[in-house]
Amino acid sequence: MRTALLASFLLGATALPAQDREFGVAVPTTLTQMRSEPEAYKSVKVQFTVQFASLGRIANPFFTKFTPSDFANFYGWADEQPIWQQSAYDDVFGMLFLSKSHPKLDQLYSLKLYQRIRITGVVRNTFQGAPWIEVVDFEGVEGQLDTALLTHLYRGERHMEQRQWQRAMAELAMVQGKNVPPPALRAAHKSLGLCLLRQGEAPLAISYLKSAEAMSTARDTELDTMLAVAQAQPEQAIDRTVDARSLKDSERPMWEAFDGDRTVRPSKSMR
Repeated sequence: MRTALLASFLLGATALPAQDREFGVAVPTTLTQMRSEPEAYKSVKVQFTVQFASLGRIANPFFTKFTPSDFANFYGWADEQPIWQQSAYDDVFGMLFLSKSHPKLDQLYSLKLYQRIRITGVVRNTFQGAPWIEVVDFEGVEGQLDTALLTHLYRGERHMEQRQWQRAMAELAMVQGKNVPPPALRAAHKSLGLCLLRQGEAPLAISYLKSAEAMSTARDTELDTMLAVAQAQPEQAIDRTVDARSLKDSERPMWEAFDGDRTVRPSKSMR
């Protein structure tokens, strides 16, 4: 139903003259959605949230107007990307461009690593399966990840892979506070719910799982299944075989090496 409504909205936007599409109301979406269906958003005004990664230097604009002399290029992750996981951290998006005549250019240059910003932009082109987005405005969004939060999430999930539920909970319980972005907090609550369920603490597990559900912006079938089991047959989810293997605390997450590093980290499509 939601996909059909989005398709209908985009078809309506595509039918408008180019000027109306650019200056009309922005379509709320996510960077993940645009990257999965770039052609559907071509020439559409959009609004989405990203986590700032770094300034960029795309030297070859191909057939676009995004020349280095006229536009500043920058990189970011989708707000919903679990960047405490290496594969997501490596998948940084680099086709974001702000005119060098824009009044917020200095603000762009002062953005911090992981800072969240809500972008209003227009998908000007698509090339090699990626949208090329002109940023017409942006504003800061409350909440931001940092190395400590990323480390807790990373280690929590690694402990879960080892079925070390207590250790995982000790890490994930540190992901709290008003500055934690909702996607990260949701992930922590979902994982805590699973840890509690594996240990036979069904009532508390349900509490965390429902909290994660309340923060969800899309249907999560895995979460639905976990909740159903916790409410109907929680004894089936208890982990009765504990894996004794332990993680090495010396295994630091790869993003720690980049903290404070504002050098270019190109997206996969530009390698």
